[in-house]
Amino acid sequence: MNSADKSYLNRLEKIRELLQDEEKFPLLYKFKFIVPSDKVNELTGLLKDDLEKGRELSTRPSSKGKYTSVTMSKIVKNADEVIAIYQKVSIIEGVISL
Repeated sequence: MNSADKSYLNRLEKIRELLQDEEKFPLLYKFKFIVPSDKVNELTGLLKDDLEKGRELSTRPSSKGKYTSVTMSKIVKNADEVIAIYQKVSIIEGVISL
């Protein structure tokens, strides 16, 4: 495992600990991502199975159209569900998870 992978895993663990300490589960969690606009379909395709009935993804392009923000709200049972979604989208080149 290289240092970038270790750093990524450390960040995820810190997020998990923070969520467990600060949030009361289950809760409605808002996921926000920024992706290059040509990757929006890839991101929404990955998140499609995580959408709950009656909920939608919202998207908003940047002023120059180079990037798009994607927001999804989901009821999560625990911090591991949040981390799993962040890990799922991390395979998309250029994605920024907020």
